[in-house]
Amino acid sequence: MPAIIVNSLELTDDQKRVLAEIFTRAFSEQTKVPMDRIYVFFAGYSLSDAASNGRLFVDHPPQGIFGKFNEGLKHEEQT
Repeated sequence: MPAIIVNSLELTDDQKRVLAEIFTRAFSEQTKVPMDRIYVFFAGYSLSDAASNGRLFVDHPPQGIFGKFNEGLKHEEQT
């Protein structure tokens, strides 16, 4: 049973659906393992569970992630 593990900031269910399909199909095409034997696991973490440069992402999100991750984050919370 091949397993693909995705560690990422929070992803929406729609994003997970798309990624699961893409990763499973690509892995199957390259390895010839049937798609129903490939498992994808998502391990997410919130912006309050990750930090860079000594600051939590929830307090100071990295440049360019707004709108891609944690859609519940409001622009005002970035400052």
